[in-house]
Amino acid sequence: MFASAADRVRSEIEARIVNGSMPPGAPLDESQLGAMFAVSRTPVREALLQLSTMGFVQIIPRSGIYVVLLSARDLASLYEVLAQLEGLVARLVIHRINEEQIATLRQLHATGKTAVDQGDVEGFLAYNKAFHEALYYVCGNSFLVEQILLIRKRINPYRSPAADYAQHIGEFWAGHDALLNSILGKDAALALDLASGHVMNSGKDLFGSTDIAAGNLVFDMAYGGLPRVTIDFPRLPNARHAPVA
Repeated sequence: MFASAADRVRSEIEARIVNGSMPPGAPLDESQLGAMFAVSRTPVREALLQLSTMGFVQIIPRSGIYVVLLSARDLASLYEVLAQLEGLVARLVIHRINEEQIATLRQLHATGKTAVDQGDVEGFLAYNKAFHEALYYVCGNSFLVEQILLIRKRINPYRSPAADYAQHIGEFWAGHDALLNSILGKDAALALDLASGHVMNSGKDLFGSTDIAAGNLVFDMAYGGLPRVTIDFPRLPNARHAPVA
C-alpha cells in the first residue's frame, strides 16, 4: 500500500518540480504534502527520499527539505554532460537506423519546417520533442536515454517560457537539419559534434545572455572542429537554505 502511494506522490511532486509549480529552492513540508495528496506522512517521506536520490530534492538535517536549487555552475555541468550523451545518441543512430525509420524521420523533420515557416511555436515544440524522441528510440539504448531524460527534467525548471522560443525556432530547425544530414551521410564524427553543439547552443539561446559582472558564469566548450560556444547563464535567485553542492 505504502509503496504504490509513495510512487504516486513521488510522480506528482516530480511533475510539479519539473514544470516549475514547485520552484527551485521552495521548502517542502511533509504534513502539507500529505494533505495535498491525501496520504499519511510515511509515503510522503518515502517519495521525498526517492526524489533526493534523483537530484530533485535536498534534505538538510535540522533545517528542512527543499526543492534543489541548481547554481549556474551546476546547470553548465548538466549541459556539458547532456551534450556528450546526445552526441552518443547520434553516433548510435547512424549504426542502427533502417530505411523505414529514415523515411519516418524525414517526414517528421518536414513538419518542423512547416512550423518554422508558419511561426507556430507550439507546433515547433511538439516537433522538437518528437524529433529527439525518435532519435532516442532508434539509438536502441534505454539506459542512455534514461540518463538524458533525467537531466532534461532537472534542467526544465530553469528554461525560458515557450514564448521566448519564437526568435530561435529557425536556428533550432537548421541545427536538426544539419544533424539529420550528417546521420544520413553516415558521418559519425560530424554527427557527434553537431548533436553536442546543438545542445550547447540551445542552452545559450534558452537561458539568454546577461552581464557577467552581475555574477554569471561564462561556460566555454569546444567540440571537435566546431567554433567555441559561449553560454552566459543568468544569475539564479538566492537560496533560502544551504547552497547545493
